[in-house]
Amino acid sequence: MPPAHELTVSRPSLPALSLPRVAVRHPIALAVLGLAALTFLAPAAPTYDPWAWIIWGREIMHLDLSTVDGPSWKPLPVLLTTPFSLLGGLAPDLWLFVARAGAIAGVVMLFRLGRRLGGVPAGVAAAAPYALAPWTVRNAALGNSEGLLVALALAAVERHLDGRRGTALALALGAALLRPEAWPFVGLYGLFLLWRERSLRRWVLLAFAALPALWLLPEWWGSGDLLRAAHRAQNPLGGSPAFAKDPVRAVLDQFALMMPRPMWLGRIAYPVSYGLVALGAAAVVRVLRRDAVRRELLVVAALLGAALVWVLEVALMTSDGFSGNVRYLVMPAALVCLAAGIGVGWAIRAVAGARVAGLLPVGLVLGALVAFAFAWPARDGLRADYVSVVYQARLNNRIAGLVARAGGADRLRACGDVYTGPFQVPVVAWNLHVHTTLVQSTPPIRPAVVFRAKSTPPERPGPSLKTLGDPSDLRTLATAPAWRLVAVCRRGA
Repeated sequence: MPPAHELTVSRPSLPALSLPRVAVRHPIALAVLGLAALTFLAPAAPTYDPWAWIIWGREIMHLDLSTVDGPSWKPLPVLLTTPFSLLGGLAPDLWLFVARAGAIAGVVMLFRLGRRLGGVPAGVAAAAPYALAPWTVRNAALGNSEGLLVALALAAVERHLDGRRGTALALALGAALLRPEAWPFVGLYGLFLLWRERSLRRWVLLAFAALPALWLLPEWWGSGDLLRAAHRAQNPLGGSPAFAKDPVRAVLDQFALMMPRPMWLGRIAYPVSYGLVALGAAAVVRVLRRDAVRRELLVVAALLGAALVWVLEVALMTSDGFSGNVRYLVMPAALVCLAAGIGVGWAIRAVAGARVAGLLPVGLVLGALVAFAFAWPARDGLRADYVSVVYQARLNNRIAGLVARAGGADRLRACGDVYTGPFQVPVVAWNLHVHTTLVQSTPPIRPAVVFRAKSTPPERPGPSLKTLGDPSDLRTLATAPAWRLVAVCRRGA
């Protein structure tokens, strides 16, 4: 029999199973990252602008930046794609992951702010229309930065409301490194912090210096023109509101059409208008009942004011020749969705009381109704967007194999000048490891390497080979679904 002390001494026990600390402290962030990763179960590839940012990141890492061609410069994406370039072929997927995670985070932020200002139903009513809007889904799928912009801007609002103004400034600066329309807001907030927060003055001044430096100096390095981004934005594509008789009105109409409609309204009215009416009515009721919280009213008014100013910025810039792309209006559209959702929450609170409005089951039921109402009429558009995104992803993903079967990038560069369709220029440049200026979308001239593709299934392959003259010496170097690589090489190549 063992000694008595062996019967009473504490024995070491096996460690308890537990989640990592990061999973306990940041479950929402991990869920966002997990959902972003799941989107890669379908074919994925960036679109035109993101490809340029990815190429510029690689060029910066090689100290050989060229921004002469391509879209307007955006600092924040390139700050990320530059280190991503160290991982070679993973860089496009890494940026796409960031963009999609940002879009999902934007949905989360709409819910959080809606819940904070109007209860759980308000959070659901704000997030669902934004999450199911075609412009949200398509921009996220293609790797555009608008979803990240919404997430950063709304996170800045939340941090300010929490009293964490230094973090709010950093997040707002991130948003201003994505869209110039955010500059006035960051400027005003910086002036406010200079007045109220002595401890942040150094950081405010640093932000004020970093903003123009990061927007202008890389363009000076890459193109020799400090204002190249602005000049590029004033060369819009056909169909832009800039070509309308009244560009301001065209932008306002475009913004109105962005608002999603639920199934029972069809084309009669915009649902956000009902949410805004509910917002106004509920605000009046709360004031009359003397249960209005002055800070909530001011915050919602500020959100709507910011949306109005942003839309007017885009409209006035479009009237001055800028493109007025619908993507530029995603931020104010998100703010309107937020305000309308808060209106729904306030209306429920006014009718049923704050206790009922704060119940989770009420929010879940409302969420199911709102999601169904917006998803059902949008189903055809979402299905069409999915088919289009998958087609473009497969088109892009086939280029690497096409180049390999044709003998590799070195052989193709030695063969002749490179040509392709206008929307395939950056992805071809990425796979050939050249500047976008060395891939042309003009009619090909001998000697030439021509990447011909069907940009969409109904289209004819392009570019045309007629300008190459006698086709007897044209060679097909490689083919892939929707692709044909044709060349007439230099002598000896």
